[in-house]
Amino acid sequence: MSSFFASAQLKTDKGPSLKAQADTLMAHEDYAGALVLYDKIIQATKFKAPEDYAVFYNRAYCKYGLAQYADALKDVNQYLDKVPDEQARLLRLYINQELGDTAAQLEDLDIFMAANPASTQLLRWRASVLMQADRYAAAKKDIRQLLVYEPGPEVKSYLGLCYFYEDDLDSALVIFDEVIASDPAFIQTYLYAGSLCLDEDQYDAALFYIDKGLKQEPTNRTLIFYKGIALVEKKNTTEGCRWLTKAFEAGEDDAAAYLKQYCYGDN
Repeated sequence: MSSFFASAQLKTDKGPSLKAQADTLMAHEDYAGALVLYDKIIQATKFKAPEDYAVFYNRAYCKYGLAQYADALKDVNQYLDKVPDEQARLLRLYINQELGDTAAQLEDLDIFMAANPASTQLLRWRASVLMQADRYAAAKKDIRQLLVYEPGPEVKSYLGLCYFYEDDLDSALVIFDEVIASDPAFIQTYLYAGSLCLDEDQYDAALFYIDKGLKQEPTNRTLIFYKGIALVEKKNTTEGCRWLTKAFEAGEDDAAAYLKQYCYGDN
């Protein structure tokens, strides 16, 4: 676990040596051992001042490290109710990421973004969560803002994906064409475009992008696999099976099912 979440300080009248032991165990990533001690500290503590609640942050950190995400969330929420701490809020973000709670993630990301509106890391993070939440219009807004600070093919390709997920393949392909024109060596664009065209049964368009990608990287096994799929779907079975075999021999295990269906079966 990242050392970013440094141990929060606990001030109690009881068990300072117990706390030191617990903190040491946590620092050495012995989360189970630390958790036992933090439980004892919580049982012995009379919570009066806000800083007394820091032990809940430490316990949440240990539970996060042990993949006990629901319990970790309860503890970090109890701490944040008393202490509006950025470090704890970030831990909660990671916990909710593991729990798949996009709404809760966005709530905390919005707070971070309000304080750091030009943070490319936060923009990228929020855009990805917005995409997971199917909020593509908002995701596109963040991606366009991110492109102001970090222009590049990877980020712009995400914009194309948003259009596709909004059922606008044409606009997605316009974006991918722009990426290819400016960064022809970025292979992921051909993979995105080829895959999305295959999903939409647009096999000629898929081959257009796949062939362009293969000119850049002739041994890319995923593009080889995609070409085999497009060809057999276009009833060019002999050539398609040749490409599927080539993909399988290159290590593309998913090609086996297509070989069985189109090349070694009754079709």
